[in-house]
Amino acid sequence: MEVPAPDESEDPALVVVGEWPSFSEADEHALVGLATNHECWIFPFADGFAVWAKPETAPALRREFSLYATEQAERRERVEPPLFPAGIELMLLWVIALTAVYMLQGRDAAFTDRFCNSSRALVEGGEWWRPFTALFLHADAGHLLSNVGIGGIFCVMAAQTLGLWRAWLLILVSGSLGNAVNAWSHYPADFNSLGASTATFGALGLLIGSALAYSWKAHSLRELRSLLAPLIVGLTMLGMYGVGGEQTDVAGHFAGWSFGVLLGSLARRKDLPFARPEQALAGLPRSPRQMDS
Repeated sequence: MEVPAPDESEDPALVVVGEWPSFSEADEHALVGLATNHECWIFPFADGFAVWAKPETAPALRREFSLYATEQAERRERVEPPLFPAGIELMLLWVIALTAVYMLQGRDAAFTDRFCNSSRALVEGGEWWRPFTALFLHADAGHLLSNVGIGGIFCVMAAQTLGLWRAWLLILVSGSLGNAVNAWSHYPADFNSLGASTATFGALGLLIGSALAYSWKAHSLRELRSLLAPLIVGLTMLGMYGVGGEQTDVAGHFAGWSFGVLLGSLARRKDLPFARPEQALAGLPRSPRQMDS
């Protein structure tokens, strides 16, 4: 037997907090109210179903429904980030370039000294190209292979995330900036460094920065875990692959990673859609009085 809805004018004990065209929608919102310890009832009303509550709990229920509608709107508007081609050809070109430069190092003993990252050459000599050229130099074959192997994975993933040319440009920029800051921070000490690892950890940073930008737009600050998770993963991988060994340039790895995080987050922000407030408000429940006005 259908239970008639109460009349607000005749029975002020209950008021309408929302009205939906189907019972399932009304029931869904009623469950939200019950989950937050607010009593509510569903009655047929006009062409749909209304959720009713006691006057003292109605404002709290409307706030809960508003938050729920906002979350649902964000889920509807959220779109998975695009996945770009991996750009294996460009990765192979990078490997060939590193290998060719390593062979030049073996033939010319002074080649490494002329192009490695150097604090004094950068600051005192104004040799601004050294932070960039140092990315192509390696101390030995094992150093080269580790950067090509582990670093290649990060670079390919960055290309898939940000796009081929943009990713590789940002990889080189983050590596160069990381080397420059690292050299400047050691001055006036005589500091030298070389290797593609600053750039490859920049690629890892690009991935983390991209994930942070996506989490920020998808969840805002209401879910702190969604923002902390990419940072924790990134710092863990930096600790696993970027720390260890007497000759490891930990500061350079961290600098390249940090610039990658910054550049990756800035590059990805404009690519990602998110639920705007006016779109979220469109899904809010309306009372019969609001519908008639």
